[in-house]
Amino acid sequence: MHSEKVPYYILDLLQQVPSVYVQGLGRFDAIFHPAVIDLQQSQIKPPYIQPDFIPRVESEMEILPTYIHYVSGIEIEAAKETIAAFVEDVIRRIDTGEPYSIEKFGTFSKSALNILHFTPDWDAFNLSFNSLKVIDLHPVTERKEPQEEIKAPNPLPVISDYSPVEVETEKIETDLVPVEIAEVPIIEDQQENVPPRQGEVSESTSRLAWIILTIALMLITVLCAYLAWDIISGRKRINQITQMIPDTLIITNEFDIPVVMDTVSNPVVIPPIEQKDTIQQPIVQEESEPPCYIVVGAFTNTDNIERMVKQIEGFGYKSTKLKGGALTRVAISTSCDKANLQKVLSEAKSGINPEAWIY
Repeated sequence: MHSEKVPYYILDLLQQVPSVYVQGLGRFDAIFHPAVIDLQQSQIKPPYIQPDFIPRVESEMEILPTYIHYVSGIEIEAAKETIAAFVEDVIRRIDTGEPYSIEKFGTFSKSALNILHFTPDWDAFNLSFNSLKVIDLHPVTERKEPQEEIKAPNPLPVISDYSPVEVETEKIETDLVPVEIAEVPIIEDQQENVPPRQGEVSESTSRLAWIILTIALMLITVLCAYLAWDIISGRKRINQITQMIPDTLIITNEFDIPVVMDTVSNPVVIPPIEQKDTIQQPIVQEESEPPCYIVVGAFTNTDNIERMVKQIEGFGYKSTKLKGGALTRVAISTSCDKANLQKVLSEAKSGINPEAWIY
């Protein structure tokens, strides 16, 4: 293998790794700079590689022989010998005092202080980016002004017949024959190709609009029919539910019927009656204020009202009928003492109606 190929292996390897160490010369670096957006100039500058060289450095990581072995197939020891021959050739040439240039790679030289320098070939190191150009974010395009068509002037009418002009001292008379202008016939094809005026709608567009309108009306009709059927069926269900509700429903709205206050000052004392084991005898108290009522039922049927009155009096309570509207409330009349009122309410719920409430 010739040592002249070693620089190009270095150049090829620097496209893949950031640095390559060559024993006896130094280290070649390839600093990658990404693309940059320059907002001040409204440009996008492409990426590039900045080559660099540091002479006379030592490194334990030597990948150039391995890369040459991988690419060319020669043994690693042979690759090392080829690299050493390249280094000896470079040092021998620059010792003469003249720079040593390698085409498409760079130039080696030695300064007055005996320091090795390397001037890279930027185009060779940036070979993969040479085709990229600066992109303008706001390119300026030249506006081409429309050229005006030059129309030929209208031809002057040709006068075929004319009469001589007679010049007189007092009057000048000029007789001109009128020129007949031929009418240009209108071509029928041009009339047929005239585009429709603005505002006119084609026949296909109007037909599509009518189809859409018809479908919308049909959908609205079906929706109205469904809503009407739902309302009618809902009313039937409400009527069935109201027929199934018995007369013993209690009106919980206490504002429907006005409160009827008892004006009797001396309440009737109810004699004790034998009660069941679960119900105790109510405490009879002399009332000095209007009584309170515990409603145990509301009815429209007279038989139901009398039956509930007898049931209340059978437990030893004083019954009262509170009329209002179509219903008659049957209630227990008792004192408004909180303890007594709560006791009678609990006894009425446990013995008469579990939904009894204070009126």
